[in-house]
Amino acid sequence: MRHVTRLITSAFVIFALAGASCTFGSPSYLEGKITILPETQEGQNPVLMYSACQIIIYDTQTGKLSHVINIDENGNYTTKIRPGSYVIDLYRMGSVGKTIDTPAVIQVESGRTLTFDISLDTRR
Repeated sequence: MRHVTRLITSAFVIFALAGASCTFGSPSYLEGKITILPETQEGQNPVLMYSACQIIIYDTQTGKLSHVINIDENGNYTTKIRPGSYVIDLYRMGSVGKTIDTPAVIQVESGRTLTFDISLDTRR
């Protein structure tokens, strides 16, 4: 019985320490801005263009979709993300434009904020 109690206590301590390290560690973030080129164009509504786009992130180890991030009315995006290697891409509905910035492989480090800006060329 004493052995079982010791085993349970050890397991509890290990899980508590693992949970504490995840909780108290500094979070990682991915942020950026979508810039529409050319910057001023007749009849172009940037808010509508931003709403037609999303940032999509795939985990390079699993190949699975990790994040889908909406872009705000100013072209900015941000998300909390685990450290690791990812493929970032810009999803565009319809013929919103082209970009040469994505897809790209990014490396997110623990406790850091990675900034990844994207230019969206509406002339293409």
